[in-house]
Amino acid sequence: MPFVQANSHRLNYADSHPDGAPANGHTIIFIHGLGSSQNYYYPVIPHLTEKHRCITVDTYGAARSPYTNDSVSIPGIADEIIGVLDALRVPKAIVVGHSMGGLVVTELGSRHANRVQGVVAIGPTHPSELLVTVMNKRSETVLEAGMEPMANAIPFAAVGSRSTALQKAFIRELLSGQDPKGYAALCRAIASAKASDYAAIQAPFLLIAGEEDKSASMEGCQHIFDHVSSQSKSLEVLTGVGHWHCIEAGDEVGGLIAKFANGVSL
Repeated sequence: MPFVQANSHRLNYADSHPDGAPANGHTIIFIHGLGSSQNYYYPVIPHLTEKHRCITVDTYGAARSPYTNDSVSIPGIADEIIGVLDALRVPKAIVVGHSMGGLVVTELGSRHANRVQGVVAIGPTHPSELLVTVMNKRSETVLEAGMEPMANAIPFAAVGSRSTALQKAFIRELLSGQDPKGYAALCRAIASAKASDYAAIQAPFLLIAGEEDKSASMEGCQHIFDHVSSQSKSLEVLTGVGHWHCIEAGDEVGGLIAKFANGVSL
């Protein structure tokens, strides 16, 4: 898999159409959540690549993008996504983010409106005191005990009633492959995150929530949705789905993103 230099970091990525998006199609860039990787999106990408260019990225410190002991912040991740687009000569893109990536895409939509054609937030995290406590505790845990405690707990605690044993195994593998120091740094980035200026988001906006999501509450998702200023926005709730939407309900999520992307003006 190739790497791209984005600002000061070397990021692993994949690109379905390296020569550019198909005619009348968009470029879509995907940002994963905590403890995940670009592979999280592979259940949904087949719904998109016939018409659109799909770029997936392992964020700094996650999966195959090496952690080099730099501090991490949500605005910094957003700036690096712009760096990826710059390096690949993409002037504008639809941005898709899950969980932590949801923080990033709302940041992109509010601060980099000239580069964003549309925003898809999947189980986006809204900053709260509880989130600060949870993330700081996780950071401490993995630095002491490695990724095993997360890999043994999250695949079972964070999914919905529809999830299968195979889906849980996939989530466990994503978590097991993380660098504990990189994971801890990303935990601290989430803990220190401030809510984006949701009202500044005017691009077409899609929020996908899980009915049984305990990590990104419906209350937080509704708050984000209600405060986005876009004249074209929609909220979709997936029945029986927890926090790992693209793994638990890949076909549904893929169909929703495809419908959204097909409706966004070039």
